[in-house]
Amino acid sequence: TIRESTQIATPPSSPYRMSSNPQTRKDDSRDGRLSYSNMAEHTLRKELNAIAINNCKDKAQAFGDCAKEQGILVVFRCRSQNNALNACLSSYTNPEAFEKFKAKRALEIAAKSGI
Repeated sequence: TIRESTQIATPPSSPYRMSSNPQTRKDDSRDGRLSYSNMAEHTLRKELNAIAINNCKDKAQAFGDCAKEQGILVVFRCRSQNNALNACLSSYTNPEAFEKFKAKRALEIAAKSGI
């Protein structure tokens, strides 16, 4: 009959489907695919980004407040707050600051391990 011929076949399970298990899903993410040396650098970048966000909270708050007030005109009317936030974040996350942070963390790790 017509009804039988119009049924949609269910696709076979794909090996690329995201797992419903949170631990497995984490391994499927980008972090799980990084090599060990890249993972260490990626972890350091995440730490530095968290520090930058924490140290720039006041500027992020000012930009957020402006965005709430201005709505769709946020791009035009909150430009100064956005520039201040970007300048603050980039002062912590630029390549020179990252290299300093990496050297500092290497010294901390060496001191902990007694090397």
